[in-house]
Formats: sequence, structure tokens, C-alpha cells
Amino acid sequence: MVAASNPPKAPGRLRSYDPVQTRKAIIKASLKLFKKNGYYATSVKDIANEAGVTKGAFYHHFETKEDTLLLIHEDYLDYQLNAIRAVLASGGTAKDRLVGIIACILEALGKYHESVAIFFQERRFLTGPRFEEVRLKRAEMEDSFRTLMEEGVSNGEFRSDLDVPITCLALIGMCAWSYQWYSPRGRLKLDHVSRIFANLALEGVTRPD
Repeated sequence: MVAASNPPKAPGRLRSYDPVQTRKAIIKASLKLFKKNGYYATSVKDIANEAGVTKGAFYHHFETKEDTLLLIHEDYLDYQLNAIRAVLASGGTAKDRLVGIIACILEALGKYHESVAIFFQERRFLTGPRFEEVRLKRAEMEDSFRTLMEEGVSNGEFRSDLDVPITCLALIGMCAWSYQWYSPRGRLKLDHVSRIFANLALEGVTRPD
């Protein structure tokens, strides 16, 4: 007698329930679909199917689709903020720390490239308290730049005629907007881009010798 073969598993389905892996699969699927189709056009069913889980499993981990978008944003922002805090606490000159912060932002871009793209394209869909959480973290990053620039102006490292708020927005924009054109498969590595940006920043803000 020929033994009956096991029925084929549904494609994409997780073989056994693992809460940690299930959550990771949902986030990974959300990242992929939000980037490919946009947040609005992606349904919970789409995410569950891509993750290989049931809708019930999705709702066990997240109340709404918006919760996955928030987590994608927070993972990226938390990583970036922790790196910036470490640079600011490291001491050294204002110039050195400015170079370090620029490197942090670009490093986060490389590590969370998909998340950064989704952050700028889809953040408008975060509402109420969720939006406030993201806004506060974005504000902390901007405050870090402003405080450092003000310190550099005060101690004579940076030009006294700088418009600090505008300069900060320009530097943040230069770094953040690179998600539009940077590719890990491109001709330039992130550390090279970081050096170019740092040189541009220092040439613009430091006092001539």
C-alpha cells in the first residue's frame, strides 16, 4: 500500500504559529505593500495574505492598519534618534558632532531605506495621537540640529551671520531628501555620500580661517 502523501501547505503560510515571527512577517509585508501600492490602496487582507497569516492573526497583533504604519515610522525614527543622541553626548567640537549627525541620518537611510520612503510618502495617514508621537520625534531631531548650530555660533566655530532655523532646515532637507535618489546598488556608498554632505555643510557654516 502506498502511504498517503501529506496535503500541500498553502503558499506563503507560516508553518507554525510563532508570535514574534508572525509580527515580523506582518511588518515586512506592510513595508513591501505600502511601498509598492501605497498605504491607502493596501488592505489588511492584502497584508495578511502577503505575510502568510490569517486576518485574525493580524488583528491579534495590531488593532488597525495604521498601527503597522506607525511602527514602521517609529522603528526608523527611534534608530536615528538613538544614534543622534549618542553623537551629541560624545563631546568634541560642534563641527565634529555636526559631521556625526549627518552620518547618522544617512546611516539610518541605508538601514531603513524602505521605511524612509514610506515615512515621507505615507505619513499623512497618521492621525491623532499617532501623528503626535511621530511629530515629537521629528521635533527632537530638528531641535538637536538647532541646539548644535547655536552652540557652534556661540563659541565661534560657525559663522555669526547664520540664520540658524533656515540653515537647520536646509541641512535636514539635504540629508532626508536623498532617499529619493540614493540606491544601495548605485555607484556611491553611503559613507562617501556622507563625506560629501559633511564637506558641503562645513563649507557653508564655518567661519573662514
